[in-house]
Amino acid sequence: MTSGRDEMMSNVANLTTVVGNKRNDEVVDMLEQALASAKEGGSTDVFILLKKGGTFYRYSPKVEDVMESIAQFELLKYDMLRRMHD
Repeated sequence: MTSGRDEMMSNVANLTTVVGNKRNDEVVDMLEQALASAKEGGSTDVFILLKKGGTFYRYSPKVEDVMESIAQFELLKYDMLRRMHD
């Protein structure tokens, strides 16, 4: 039986194979940092959203603090909208 952590690591490893653009190294580095943090036990909430072409790939375990997660998504949304106009 695999643990949720093993499954997450496998999913992160699979996501790194999906990315194939000029920012590949940057994305893989970020995913490796997230994986290292999870291995150290320093991360309990992990959300990964990756878009390749028109397909979104996502991963998240059980959400512990829903309101905090929604606040983070709102900040991400604001950041994305701001970048759209840069």
